[in-house]
Amino acid sequence: MDIIGSTIGPLVAKMINIYYEEIGDYDSLNDKILNLIFKDINLKKYNKILIKPNVLGPYPPDRCATTHPKFLEWIIKYLLNEGVDRNKIIVGDSSGYSTKKSFEVSKIKEVCRKYNINCKPFEKDKVVKVNILDTKVILPKTVLESDLIINLPKLKTHILMKYTGAIKNLYGCIPGGLKPKLHGQYPKEYNFAELLVELYKVIGRNREMITIMDGIYGMEGNGPSNGNSINSKIVIASKDALAVDIFASYYIKYNPMDIITNKILINNGNHKKRDIWQENYKIIKLEENVKREVNFKEIDRIKFKKPDTYYLTSIMPPSIVKLIFSVMVQKPQINRKKCKKCKVCQYICPVEAISIDNLKIDLKKCINCYCCHEMCEFGAIDLKRRFLI
Repeated sequence: MDIIGSTIGPLVAKMINIYYEEIGDYDSLNDKILNLIFKDINLKKYNKILIKPNVLGPYPPDRCATTHPKFLEWIIKYLLNEGVDRNKIIVGDSSGYSTKKSFEVSKIKEVCRKYNINCKPFEKDKVVKVNILDTKVILPKTVLESDLIINLPKLKTHILMKYTGAIKNLYGCIPGGLKPKLHGQYPKEYNFAELLVELYKVIGRNREMITIMDGIYGMEGNGPSNGNSINSKIVIASKDALAVDIFASYYIKYNPMDIITNKILINNGNHKKRDIWQENYKIIKLEENVKREVNFKEIDRIKFKKPDTYYLTSIMPPSIVKLIFSVMVQKPQINRKKCKKCKVCQYICPVEAISIDNLKIDLKKCINCYCCHEMCEFGAIDLKRRFLI
């Protein structure tokens, strides 16, 4: 296995285009935004095109936890209509647990079968070792051999990171059981955000990436898997993944600088003026047969319900948060009525704090990474505020 480094040049150097269109349902998808984002790009020149959806786990499309199969189909049909050889297209991901099952339940595999596209669980791929934050991480060769990555994140909130989108979606490039182990190494929000940023830099180096976000139906509340679906009616596209995350987090009424990956990537998070990020982007809204440039204040935003974990860490001053956390913190708890004893949570827990045989979580071991909550397809992990023990 080869070893590569982890640095690329500045991510924001000039005005970056963000395209968006308000679309109410998947049957109304059209090629306008794709024609703009792929304008001046010769898609036939690429030797390997990786489409990276969000296939978080074995969730059906109506759960709104994964990229919708019709959204993926829209992208595949466009590429084929543009003359791309289907043998050059790979749909790849690694879910939190059982990628093969996740591809099937999410209907991603069904779409790939329909168009005879290679659908690859990254656990089955050859791997390359990379250096990220002084940690050896393995990445699939498919990712690093692709000369174009089409990133298809889902618009969702996230109980650890507040929001999950384009940058976070690339975490799915890490195969198999390494993901929960890395959660164990980087359990806190800021440290995990640093890992995501460095991973993004590695994956984004020496290849082109286009991000097209499925925000037609998103997820609010305790996402990324156990929140509530919401018809957010938007598709967002850019050649810069950070730009999509800035726009999308703003669209759901976050301050984009409250999203730590955004903050780190925008000038290393050192802006004193919190809204200076708006100066980096040119926003183009698509309306019927016209397109027009708008500013952030003209965007009709939609309010997503925030995760339960958001309020304590984001609304109160840091000194008060620290005081409260010294006494009380939100912890996962197994809901005995909902638990099916599938043992997925026990398998993915990075610190082995869960025993399904006893239906208990060892709160002394728990590091609050919330992987168990994220990966339980039955919603059997509740979050409860408890006194620290």
